[in-house]
Amino acid sequence: MHVLAGRARLRLPEGCREVAAGDTLVVPAGVIHRFEPLDRHGWAFVSRFASPSHTSAHETVTLSARATTLLAQRPTLRTDVATIAQGCTVSEGHLSRTFRRETGSSLHNFHVVLALQQAKALLRRQAPVAEAALAAGFYDQAHLNREFVRTYGMTPAAFRGGWAAAA
Repeated sequence: MHVLAGRARLRLPEGCREVAAGDTLVVPAGVIHRFEPLDRHGWAFVSRFASPSHTSAHETVTLSARATTLLAQRPTLRTDVATIAQGCTVSEGHLSRTFRRETGSSLHNFHVVLALQQAKALLRRQAPVAEAALAAGFYDQAHLNREFVRTYGMTPAAFRGGWAAAA
């Protein structure tokens, strides 16, 4: 990311940093961050997203990013914290505390959001709701419906229908 104009505060899990016009920043994928303007003039920036092969080898990957990758690979919504912690080579308690601190979410809630995103991608391509539910790791269509309505305020069928109407 390159700051074009103004000043802002960059909030990262490890702290804050002020940025100004001319600054170039690298925020690794998976790191939760937020920018806040420092004055009434605001700020402007341009972003460039680089695939992992384009990032330098010495960049560190946060614990939450490693856990997110492992969560995304799980075939069901059974969030097995012990297995995820083992894959990250940390204790379950350390993983849970660090993940919540870095993302603001529990492992399971984040896992549900990942599955909802996967289901939305399938629904945009007009997949049947039941098929999207199972492919995304939900137990059944009703489970997807409950989580979808709770998160987005509409049913998966309404979401899918909106994309069909827009096409």
